[in-house]
Amino acid sequence: MIESTGSNHSIASLKRLRRRPTQTAPLGVAARLPGCSDIPSSGSNLPRTLTYQGASAPFFPGDHKMITDRDISILVALVRYYVLNRQQIQRLVFPNDPNGRITRRRLQLLVDEHLINRQNTLFCHPSAAPAPVYYPARKGCELLADHFEDQRYLLTPTASPIPHHTFHWLAVSDTHIALDEAVSREHEVKLEGWINEWDVVNKNESQPEKHFRLYTLLRETPRLVCVPDAAIHLSFREASKVYYLEQDRATSGTNQIANAKTAGYAAMAEQMLHRRHFPQATLDQFSVLMVAPTPKRRDALRRAICGKPGATLWRFAAHEDIVPARLLFEPIFFTCNDDQPKPLLRRE
Repeated sequence: MIESTGSNHSIASLKRLRRRPTQTAPLGVAARLPGCSDIPSSGSNLPRTLTYQGASAPFFPGDHKMITDRDISILVALVRYYVLNRQQIQRLVFPNDPNGRITRRRLQLLVDEHLINRQNTLFCHPSAAPAPVYYPARKGCELLADHFEDQRYLLTPTASPIPHHTFHWLAVSDTHIALDEAVSREHEVKLEGWINEWDVVNKNESQPEKHFRLYTLLRETPRLVCVPDAAIHLSFREASKVYYLEQDRATSGTNQIANAKTAGYAAMAEQMLHRRHFPQATLDQFSVLMVAPTPKRRDALRRAICGKPGATLWRFAAHEDIVPARLLFEPIFFTCNDDQPKPLLRRE
């Protein structure tokens, strides 16, 4: 039995809130917990869209602090993306808050109520002010589990991100948000699942290959593992395919990345182990999507990975091209050897 995070009156208010007509949030962002379709539901599906009604639907967790539907949308967004900054949350949930004042106020309330976690960044660009990031909190996940009557929210990772990896996770979230919006524009394309690196399959296991969904042990001696930044299951018309994401931040040498990453993916492909993550995929081969911060870095990674085991699996794009309007059908992905980019999906 799961304990409630609020009073009986609070849970009743949440249930009344859920039955009210809702509006779809901007970007058409799916709010289901990705990659958890194989986990039994507690009676309902996770919601498909971020929804809100503003302050007309109150919930009081304590001391007269009102939680609105848009606050619920913030919690859902953090469950989906794991790490977000204020600007990302503002674009997703508060698009009509041009100066960010309302967004900051609602985030502060949620932090004060321990419904979300906040972490300060250790460093920032010289031209930018230091800004914190936000990630899920256990109490917020319990609230969502009660609100949507679905215990899968309790599997959400709530561990703090490693501080020096913060900008890496923000970049992963940018890619995820762009893909969500791109898919929302297309009737024939569906994002069937997304698994983040820290998504848990068994919280009681201490060995990483048994604890995390994506951590794949391929060989004990010498040890060989494959740990993608994310796994994606994308369907288009009658076919569906698995993609693994490698989000590059230019913090390691290109040869170091090539030597560390390629053997694991090659072994995964030989054994078709992508079906462990998404068994319903129709295609037997997966692709690895490497997103680099600049075109120059993208081409350097192409050269480094060319000739390595499984090099044909890799597709390379620059961060500037990962935008919703171009992501699915525009030719922005390069292979190791072909200088003519190709689209992720083909309409023919």
